[in-house]
Amino acid sequence: MAFPDNLFWRRLHSFAGVFPLGVFLVFHLYENSFGLAGPVAYDARIHSLRSLPYLLPIEVVLIYVPLAYHACYGLYIWYTGKNNFPGYCYLRNGLYTFQRATGVVTLLFVIYHIIDQRLLPMPSYFTVRASLSHPAVFGLYFVGIAAAALHLGSGIWNFFVKWGVTIGQNAQSLSLKVFGAAGVLLALVGLRALTGFMG
Repeated sequence: MAFPDNLFWRRLHSFAGVFPLGVFLVFHLYENSFGLAGPVAYDARIHSLRSLPYLLPIEVVLIYVPLAYHACYGLYIWYTGKNNFPGYCYLRNGLYTFQRATGVVTLLFVIYHIIDQRLLPMPSYFTVRASLSHPAVFGLYFVGIAAAALHLGSGIWNFFVKWGVTIGQNAQSLSLKVFGAAGVLLALVGLRALTGFMG
């Protein structure tokens, strides 16, 4: 059975990528930055989050269901889309390819990250540190965090275009620079957080 392919579902796909997934990514990278303050600060933060009432239903409704839809429909777009880059080296074509590539990398990373940390009964500063002590795992986190942040930056730009917020060429060009820079900044925040678990 084919996915419905119309403007509504594509808009819903872009919306889910920003609200709530993009918001959660920013929050999650911020939370991970507590690792820079050391084990006590990080573990206290994780414990407070794990102690939230109705945590599992909140995660299912606000994270896992939107993630499943965004991922599945994104893969559908990638599978059914016609990639004409680099044959036609236009900016839109390059962004289309970039968004698909970072999306697949991010999805694979998120699956690994859930298995590596989220499913642990008691994740802590030292479980993260132990995992990142393996060079291959550290490389995966480095690439995965960068891909997720850049995917969000490009996705927000695409969200504004799809929802008719940025209509003219000048507005779209300006928003691309703004959200592209925001994606790079978010990537740097996330990558800096990794350094808190080293040493």
